[in-house]
Amino acid sequence: MKFALCSLSVATLAGLLASAFTPAARPAPAAADAYEVDPTHSFVVFHTKHVGISETYGRFNRISDKSTIVADPDPAKSSILLVVEAESVDTAVPDRDKHVRSGDFFNAKEFPEIVFESKKITGGDKGWEVAGDLTFHGVTKSVTAKARQVGKGEFRGEQRIGLVAEFSINMTDYGIDFLKKNPGAVGPEVAVTVSLECAKK
Repeated sequence: MKFALCSLSVATLAGLLASAFTPAARPAPAAADAYEVDPTHSFVVFHTKHVGISETYGRFNRISDKSTIVADPDPAKSSILLVVEAESVDTAVPDRDKHVRSGDFFNAKEFPEIVFESKKITGGDKGWEVAGDLTFHGVTKSVTAKARQVGKGEFRGEQRIGLVAEFSINMTDYGIDFLKKNPGAVGPEVAVTVSLECAKK
């Protein structure tokens, strides 16, 4: 009888020890959320030098509905696809816009889309580095943007996030012939700011 009680006690103790050292079940990781860009509340703006004297500013008025954001708590699992319509460039001067759309610059008829696709996102709460491919004027080059989340909340019954990213490019890297013929006329560096408001799908 004593042996049985002792055996029971040992068995019970073994069970308690096993449960104590068994890792607790971890909650499933949060799933990534897919968002679509709200073009009404999103902006792509840029500025570049004019003859080395001043800064000229412009924007793109149309962001394609092909654009998508995937947001995951792990930045490495997040992604950004931004598609902008080249024809929508707007510098507030119609004649200049026509020139920018022409073969001297964007050649928007032949290359109607400007596309950024992320390849690697790193960082944390204070911001991210977004490395990816920018396709512009038929040329694809790697760029890295500094990005941050502006806010997150509900608007019109939808969960939304706001993001801002900044980067710069050199137009000569993308084969803009006008700069070869007219060095110093504009640029060549262009600073770009992308401000996106995105609704959860």
